[in-house]
Parts: sequence; C-alpha cells; structure tokens
Amino acid sequence: MVRVPRGCRGCIDARLKCDGRTPCARCKSLNTPCLRQIRAIEFRDQGPALRQKYQSTSQPSHLSPVSDREGGPPSRSTRSNVRYLPVAFPNNETVSHSLSVTAVSSLQTQVFTNFVLSAFPCYFKCTETQVPVNWVEYVENRRGTNSCFDWALRACTTSYAGAVHNDQRLLKEARVMYIQALRSLGGLLSHISTAKSDEALATAITLAVYEKHHCTDANSWLKHASGVRTLMKLRGPSAHLHGFGCAMYVAYRSFLVTEALVSGEECFLQEPEWQALNEEIAANNAKLPDSSLYTDVVERGFLEILKIPGHVKQVRKLLSLSSEERARRQPGVLRSVQAARAALRGINTEFGISVSMRRAGQGARQGFIGPSPNFFLDGYSTLFASGVRSGLLILNQLVIATDPTQRASLELECQLLSGERCSSLASCEDSVVRPLTPPDSPHPPQLVVESLITPSYRKPPTTDWMDHIAGTMGMDGVRVSLLE
Repeated sequence: MVRVPRGCRGCIDARLKCDGRTPCARCKSLNTPCLRQIRAIEFRDQGPALRQKYQSTSQPSHLSPVSDREGGPPSRSTRSNVRYLPVAFPNNETVSHSLSVTAVSSLQTQVFTNFVLSAFPCYFKCTETQVPVNWVEYVENRRGTNSCFDWALRACTTSYAGAVHNDQRLLKEARVMYIQALRSLGGLLSHISTAKSDEALATAITLAVYEKHHCTDANSWLKHASGVRTLMKLRGPSAHLHGFGCAMYVAYRSFLVTEALVSGEECFLQEPEWQALNEEIAANNAKLPDSSLYTDVVERGFLEILKIPGHVKQVRKLLSLSSEERARRQPGVLRSVQAARAALRGINTEFGISVSMRRAGQGARQGFIGPSPNFFLDGYSTLFASGVRSGLLILNQLVIATDPTQRASLELECQLLSGERCSSLASCEDSVVRPLTPPDSPHPPQLVVESLITPSYRKPPTTDWMDHIAGTMGMDGVRVSLLE
C-alpha cells in the first residue's frame, strides 16, 4: 500500500509543512511553481521492484571505479566498462507523479549514464580513460548527497527520462529542479572559497548542458557559458589538470570555443597559461599505456581551433576600419590568418593519413585505437575531421575578406571542403556554408556569426546533438558567413 503525502512537491522536498493552499505561502514567496499531488491510497504490486533492487545490490556494480591497490586511485587503463542499460519508469497516469520522480532519483547513476551515452556517446567513450575521474565515476561516488550539483543532475536526468517516455510531468518537474539548482548555486558563488570548488563548476556545467537542450531563449546558454568561463578563470589552469577538474575542463572546453565565436571575442584558452594546460594534458595522455597518434593529433588540432575566434575578431575589426587604415593593417592580419590556415591544413592531412592507415590495417599496433570500441572511435574521428574542415572553411573566408585576390582559388576549396564535411555527417542541413559576397559588390564584405544553439535548432537530450558540437571542437555550434 502506498500513501501519497499531503502538500506540494516543493514543501515535501524541503521537509516543511505545507499550508495546503494553491499556491502555498512558501512557493508564492519563492515565486516557484506549486505542484500539487492528489492524496490517495492505492494498492500496487511492489514485487518486481523489490526483486530488481535486491538482485542488483547482490552483484558488483559495473560502474564502480577499479583500484589497483588499496587506497590508491583507479588505473585509467583498467576502468570498468560504462554501459547503457534500459531503465523503466512508471508512466501511467494513475501512478503518483512523485513515484516517477523518485524512480529517477533512485536510479540516478544509471539514468545519468544513459543520458551521457545518448548525448555524448563518442566524445565520452573516447575521453573517459584520459581523465583521472570521469563524470560517471564522480556521480557514482556521490550517491546520497543533496547539494546544488545533485539538483542540477536531477534536472538533466529527469528531463532525459521525460524525453525518453514523452512524459510532460517529468519535463515540468525537471524545470523545477533546474530552478532549485540555480538558487543553490547562488549560495556557493557568494563566497570565493566555495565559488572555486568542483561542486560549483560541476553545477554550472550541468546547468549549461540542460539549458542547451531546452533553450529558454536564444541567448540563455551563452549566460551559462559565460558563467562557466568566469569560474574556470577564477580557479586557474592548475585546478583543471588533476582530479575531476580535468574531466570538467575536457568536457566543456569545446563549448567555450563556440561561446567565444558567438560573443565575438577571443577564446581565453589561447592565453599562454591555458595553452600550457592543454599541452600538459596532451603530454600526460601520451604517457598512458593506451596513448596513440590519434589522441596526439586531436590535442594539437584543438590548439589550432581555439585560435579561430581571435582571428575572426581581428578580421571583423579590420573590415570596420577606413580604407587607409585597413590597407595599413591588412598584411599583418593576413599573415596570421594564413599561418593558422597552414597549420590546420597540416593537421587535416596528418589526421587523414593516420585514419587511412588504420582502416587499411597498416597501423603499427592496435594501441592506435586505445581502449574505445571501433564504433566510438570511428564516430569521434568523423566529428573531429568535420570540425577541422569547418575551421578551414572559416579561415578561408577570413582570407577572402582580407585579400579578395585569392577569392577564385579559395572558393573552389570551400566547395570541396563543404562536400567532404557534409558527406562525413549523417545530416548537414544546418551546416551548409552560405554563399559568399558577390565578387562585383561595391561594399566591403561582412562576417556574420550565427549561433546554432537556439530554440530553432535545438534537439532533445535523447539525441547526440551535443556530441556533434563537442566532437567538432565547437564548430557545429556556429555558422560563419561572408556576406554583403
């Protein structure tokens, strides 16, 4: 027999007495939705749930980190395999709404795992052993807590479950949890010591991912990304080299490139101290038993991609100057853009040769693919190559805007790159490069950067949309056009 408690959901979660009104005094004062529950007594067969519970607890969890020695950290090369497991939730209208939410909370680690493997399948599987503690391990080790990060986590997992089962009740409840996490995060940010904690940054990143999927408005995700950027700069590069800080940085750095492009600013990750962090992460990965040429090329490719927002800013500023001033500054800007283009073309060629050798079976050792299954590596390779080509497309347009005499040859290259990029993706509907400024236009060209993380383009958390943005180093989150 299950008895549904009296009161609204907010008061029940806060373990406070509800006055029974609609809305109640507490929810009215906090300006939050007052979600009521029907008081009822119903009989339900709890046998299947109890059998599942005790069968699962009698077996070792496949999500627990493995330690090489007592008290020591888990070895990156002996990580247990994180797998997708179907999870069923009560979605019948006669079942209490709170029971559905409770089911999501009790299975939080597995639901979060399913969400990660749905939203970031290739990116997560190809980076999970490259960080000291990955996201699934961090969530698994936090069971039983009730902090702002847990509220943010519940918002994502409840939203994911609602999308899987098309349950609008869960989607609404996820929004309430999102608001609760935001308020709790505000408390952490009020003190410098707690603002620099892993808890604060993990919460901010989780809320940012939630907002990308739901897009309250066109710029809502940018506000979260700006907050994540501020917290990372406050913590400093050294806080992201070890422990869970490294996993948070690796997971979100691609979105920082997207944010910089859309905001029209340089990406702070190109500053020397952050460049040094990226190089040290790459050096640490090279020391792992499963290191490979693949991981080295990816890291070097990202170092080039993160410079693109700065080049876009330079060229846009150049185009806004008078003719005399533009002619004076043009050679220096053009040299820097062409140098970046040459470096990225070298990365593109090197990566293409390496992938071709592996597919032809000419690789020197199987370690090239690391611990990840071929399915994930091939998917990630495709996304990385697409990101490099997108970066080259942007740099080509910058060269054309700066030096129109190179237009003819570069337009042909842009067409070839666009074709290769689209053929490597399942769908390139939102990724087609727009036509360039007509050659005989009397007006100077204009660079337009369009965000593709908006209510019009967003996709639900059950898709791998986030994987495409992260895997392409942020390039799939924007569209850069050279227009009149």
